[in-house]
Amino acid sequence: MISTLIEKTEMSQEELRNHHDSFMEICPDGTMTKEKFVELVELSFNSKPTQDEENEVNNSSENMNEEIEFLADSLFRVFDDDKSGTMEFPEYIMALHATRLNSPEEKLKWIFNVFDRDGGGTIDQDEITSMITSLFEMSQINVSDEELKDCCIDVMSAVDVDNNGEISKEEFVENAINSKFIYQLLC
Repeated sequence: MISTLIEKTEMSQEELRNHHDSFMEICPDGTMTKEKFVELVELSFNSKPTQDEENEVNNSSENMNEEIEFLADSLFRVFDDDKSGTMEFPEYIMALHATRLNSPEEKLKWIFNVFDRDGGGTIDQDEITSMITSLFEMSQINVSDEELKDCCIDVMSAVDVDNNGEISKEEFVENAINSKFIYQLLC
């Protein structure tokens, strides 16, 4: 598990160990509730204000808190596959990692890593469908089965350039921006 998380998040073993220790202090039973996750994401965003942020007007802070809460809530929905209302440490780390991404390439790598559930280095049509469904859910967008199918076709045709049905991380990162759906998501 640790080696997979190191590869997917590019965190060091020490960083992961520190996060795990903190996670177990907060969640001694090994599971985190949605409420606790939202609270921790809000704390991580609000814990280190810059001098410029301290000088901003307070009402922009309220809007930012709403956006952070929306992001945390959305990430939790993606990682709570069984809809139990909890997540375990690996899912927590992957969700937390998403809050620290800046460039489109980082976001594409994260998206790939999340949906390469077994860490095998490739994703297939079923995982693409799962990815797109989760991204719609995360954005709180309801789509018809036909719209979902169209998005899946768009993404597969953009990223599976060798048409073998298996998409490597490199293939995904290099070509996903050619998908209208992913382009709109990132821009």
